[in-house]
Amino acid sequence: MYHRFTNRQVLTLDRFPTRNEVDNANNFKMRSMKGKCYTYPAVDSGTITDETMRDKLLSNMMAPKLLEVKKGAQVMLIKNMDDTLVNGSLGVVMSFMSETKFDIYDKHSEAFDFDIPDEELEDTLRDLRNKYASRNKDSLPDTGRQFPVVRFSLGDGITRDLLVQPEEWKVELPNGEVQAQRQQLPLILAWALSIHKAQGQTLERVKIDLKRIFEKGQAYVALSRATSQAGLVVQNFDKSKVMAHPRVAQFYNSLYSVNKAMEHPTVATRPTNPITQNMAVKRRPTHIIDADDEEETMRAYG
Repeated sequence: MYHRFTNRQVLTLDRFPTRNEVDNANNFKMRSMKGKCYTYPAVDSGTITDETMRDKLLSNMMAPKLLEVKKGAQVMLIKNMDDTLVNGSLGVVMSFMSETKFDIYDKHSEAFDFDIPDEELEDTLRDLRNKYASRNKDSLPDTGRQFPVVRFSLGDGITRDLLVQPEEWKVELPNGEVQAQRQQLPLILAWALSIHKAQGQTLERVKIDLKRIFEKGQAYVALSRATSQAGLVVQNFDKSKVMAHPRVAQFYNSLYSVNKAMEHPTVATRPTNPITQNMAVKRRPTHIIDADDEEETMRAYG
């Protein structure tokens, strides 16, 4: 199903080192929002009937056991949907609709304004549904169940609206047996994210709290998500928390050494000795690592 593309939106994201800080920040934001809260409990199943053991298997999945969202909530997609909407896409909940209503909205999006009260939005949907149904007998049946309509930011000022419906996550054995399975909306609240989950993303506006940094490379991962200094806010900066792994330092030191050696080749200052010169010719030539080839350099220095 294709959806309309709209105008620019800029999202701000807080980054914290620990999951507990992330949960507290997101829950605080949800509680402070007005409006109806929509609740989506996960449906868990599988061959493992022991709930405790099954929950343990499913605990490593990002899909929450219970998802609570409101209109205006900032969320993140946690599953690849297609080439443009992927795991990590950020968006805002614009409304809640059934499949039938979203099908109408998708074909007549120019008639909608999400800023109007929900009652007026429902009236617009109802009027369009009556017109649309009279011309198209193949319209989707209305189950009455409402799902969030999320406007995702795709970058370069482009957004895309999607009706987010349940997806499945499975824990399977090599023989195909499904030990545990969770059916849930592929969304999590995303006013705040852990630094670990932020890897691979780029954001125009990001606020990072470095107070509880505890792992080597965490500060780098957090800071490198920002696309510009203008869109970056750093809180509780402590230079002692900016740590690099010793092997990373060794790698960059090796680059420096190789570059220095290439810039200043050794020049013989003593008279040439015919014997040693002859021995040098017979030696195996020295392999010089190209400092521009990072993969080769890493292999050479472990």
